[in-house]
Amino acid sequence: MILPAQAQDVAVTHCQGVCPQYQSQLSARQANVVIHHLYAAGLNGYTGLADWVAYQLTGEAVGVASLLPRQWQPDELVEFSPAWDRLELGDQGLTLAEISAANSLYAGQSVPSLAQEYSARLAPMTSFANTPYWPDLNKLSNMVVMPSSLRRGAWLQLEQALNRLVRSKDTLHVVTGPLFLITEPLSTRAPVMQKPVAFFKVVVDRSDYAVFVFSEDLHPHESFCEHTAALDQLERMTSLTLFPGRNLKQSNQLLAELGCEK
Repeated sequence: MILPAQAQDVAVTHCQGVCPQYQSQLSARQANVVIHHLYAAGLNGYTGLADWVAYQLTGEAVGVASLLPRQWQPDELVEFSPAWDRLELGDQGLTLAEISAANSLYAGQSVPSLAQEYSARLAPMTSFANTPYWPDLNKLSNMVVMPSSLRRGAWLQLEQALNRLVRSKDTLHVVTGPLFLITEPLSTRAPVMQKPVAFFKVVVDRSDYAVFVFSEDLHPHESFCEHTAALDQLERMTSLTLFPGRNLKQSNQLLAELGCEK
């Protein structure tokens, strides 16, 4: 399913009903929301990449993902922007179109090492490996450019902590995405795509939430617990209202359940 980003008459389970809203009317008009079995994504109108991804965790869905194929695939719901051709991974450069083509050439093998090194899934494979819908997570609308040191460090630590915690909960909800530095004002020409400078995850347990923000150059041995943030600050950085119409509270209890003792 694909919706204009401003459409709010559809209740989306991944978003606990109402998905994040763009604070800029221009951004909202140009963006789209795609809804798959395992996640919903708000796709930037300039880049075609996700500004946010929302998903619902359940204990039954968590599984072992080590043997699941991880070839990136185009998202059939998305009519990709020409800006996709300008996204480069690493210093050598590898476009998303080249990633998709390479996956066809390397069927049954892992994706080229450059793409693997510089990309991550916003909705993680391990959280849904025990469902029949895990191939959804290989869609490019779920991809973010991320250094491997972070992907294998604090980012992975938090995903593992969430997988452990949800086994004792009915559900948890997560909203996650990249953060960018705005270096020049918008013009009539689509800007050259930048790599994210940081990444966020907001974890919600009913009305309790915890916010984490990770710099792209975070040391791989740093704990995710040391990188909490305030929701209002994050919403200013993203220009998104992440939980419109909801009354949530920041929760030290949720942090403790994730293993972050104060």
